Amino acid sequence: MSSIPISLTIDRLSYGPAGVGRVNGKDGGKVVFVPHTAPGDRVDVVLTEEKKRYAHGQLVTIRQASPARRMPPCRYVPRCGGCPWQHVTYAEQLRAKEALVREHLRRIGGVADPPVLPILPSPQEWRYRHRIRLRTEPSARLGFYQSQSHELVELGDCLIAGEGSATHLAHARAWLTRLRTTVRRVELITSDPVRAATGGVVLIGNAEGRFQTADEEACTAFVARHDDVAGLLLFGRGWRRAWGETRIVLDLGVDDLVLEVKRGGFTQVNPAGNRVLIAALLRLGDFHKSQKVIECHMGAGNLSLPIAGRVSTLIGIEQDPHALADARENVTRTGLDNVTCVHASARVGLQTLAQRKVEADILVLDPPRTGAADSLDEIPRLKIPKIVYVSCDPTTLARDMHRLGQLGYRLECLQPVDLFPHTYHVETIAIAVLT
Repeated sequence: MSSIPISLTIDRLSYGPAGVGRVNGKDGGKVVFVPHTAPGDRVDVVLTEEKKRYAHGQLVTIRQASPARRMPPCRYVPRCGGCPWQHVTYAEQLRAKEALVREHLRRIGGVADPPVLPILPSPQEWRYRHRIRLRTEPSARLGFYQSQSHELVELGDCLIAGEGSATHLAHARAWLTRLRTTVRRVELITSDPVRAATGGVVLIGNAEGRFQTADEEACTAFVARHDDVAGLLLFGRGWRRAWGETRIVLDLGVDDLVLEVKRGGFTQVNPAGNRVLIAALLRLGDFHKSQKVIECHMGAGNLSLPIAGRVSTLIGIEQDPHALADARENVTRTGLDNVTCVHASARVGLQTLAQRKVEADILVLDPPRTGAADSLDEIPRLKIPKIVYVSCDPTTLARDMHRLGQLGYRLECLQPVDLFPHTYHVETIAIAVLT
């Protein structure tokens, strides 16, 4: 492949770490994906991989910087792959994410004119995450991988993690040096800053192989010696151990509701952004007291608790037994007597409810990044008039909206919400109604 640079103007950001330009200008020529570029940049690029319809390029020179480009404040950029959009202004990031949702629904979902509402920004651009998951290597090396590689970038701090992350990272390294159990990933989790009085960091280790019994004493002593480490949790295939207080508390922003997660399960990483998401969901879902709701992938109850207080009944389906245990405790603690928690996959849970001829007015779907494809074909048997779909991936959202269209549902609106500044990820609420 030629090492001679070519000149490009970057038109937009892709759903990924790269900017996008065309070899022969905006309206023709092969698409080229170039990391570390911003819309409006005029650049020289060397092609590193070339396919029939697109190519990948490496940035050589910025001939003219875009007004959307800025100097990243993080010293690990561009080596660290955690924040590939940090060099782009936040206003441009928001514009790009809204455009990506629209593009995916048009191209993959087959919706000619997607009804996309203006994106809701994160209340905090920096220090917004209450949890980060890091890779580990021998000698207690801890950090993120470089983009598109397995080379670890060690971190001393992280500007998208909450206040105190430098101290928490130091504690995590100290913990790893005392463990004999092999740990491949470490997660640092703190309670919502709004509820910061509830304690320090919880360190969670995803282990490889068996638990080494000598670590029982080491972990007990570690928690006792570190006042700002609330608790430790180690787990591997078929086993789980905990020390200290592993409870995490999140303020949901409505009805004075608090979510507690004790077993290391999923929570939205951006507590302030999560409150924006919940408020938008309640507004767009138009829940009221006469309605019956089924929710798939209920987790610990992040959406279930706010919805349940506004409807007649809610049946929540969750496959993860640890998340379900947290959900049941949250329901009991908040005094909600109209919630039933079902231990099943979304597909099996919907099949069972259909067999029992359970009726519902709204189905809430909050699937993982892989989407809800495995359960969508169970929906027609329930004849549910409205679907509220919360997605963290516009690709699988568009795919699933296309299938729902085939099943007779019309897309009413799409509400992007930015829970992940400086990354290409975007949360979206979709409302679809049976026609």
